[in-house]
Amino acid sequence: MRVVVLSNPRSGRGRAQLLGDRIADTLVARGHVAKRLVIGAHEELDAVRLASADALVVVGGDGTVHHAADAAIAADTPIYHAACGNENLFAREFAMSADPERIVRAVEDARTTRVDLARCNTQSFLIMCSLGPDAGIIRRLDKSRTKATGHLAYLEPVIDETFHPSIPRLSVEVDGEKIVDARRGMLVVANSRQYALRIDPAPRARIDDGLLDVVFLPHATALAAAGWMLAARLRFHLRVRGALHATGRGVRVTGDGGELVHQLDGELGAFGEGEDGRAEALELSVQPGVLPVLLA
Repeated sequence: MRVVVLSNPRSGRGRAQLLGDRIADTLVARGHVAKRLVIGAHEELDAVRLASADALVVVGGDGTVHHAADAAIAADTPIYHAACGNENLFAREFAMSADPERIVRAVEDARTTRVDLARCNTQSFLIMCSLGPDAGIIRRLDKSRTKATGHLAYLEPVIDETFHPSIPRLSVEVDGEKIVDARRGMLVVANSRQYALRIDPAPRARIDDGLLDVVFLPHATALAAAGWMLAARLRFHLRVRGALHATGRGVRVTGDGGELVHQLDGELGAFGEGEDGRAEALELSVQPGVLPVLLA
């Protein structure tokens, strides 16, 4: 089997690079051909490079996976996530392991499935797009120059967001029907049920059903936002008065004031070059069954 092993050297405090080498060495020891690629190196991932590969193993976090997804789709090459980030939601969705021996077995078994890819304007995502305090934290993290890594890097942005929360006023349409009209709160448009810290605001979402799950949790304060997150962690938030849940193939989001800070799979979303995560409107859609996935 021919396998491309792609690693993000910034993931896992540098562990992704070492893990990628171990995976490639284990594959070669079992008689397979392994091609190593490193994000930021002179060799970039593209559909042409993947066209002759039987599998793509991505070593890093969810951001690394969703950046590799378009090339995997274009080459129709099954993707596998060797988790080495903070949350690793894609790997959690499929119970994927970072153990090299188990990865080799997955390559040899060659069992695959196909899942949906979602888009927000021109950017793709696999897990979720959200607007609200969590997107505010990601924006603060993106701006900071802290040397902290892992979950520790989020400490200062979380504290700042707690005292100065980002709570946008949003209007939301799902398949042309308005479900939120100029209300403040947090919005999650989910392609998967997974979310950080197993909070899972959209627990009914499925990554292979051809639909986006839309959850809106109205609030105007950081304390109320924390209450919603606790309710979501305890799995009863959708039964609380005010929570909205809908499904559809297309979602349009507009804001009062024209700026929509959003995050995609844990990374700051953008609207054009240099816009720092700001957009006048978000147009979200889903492409059913386009991404091949190598099963654990």
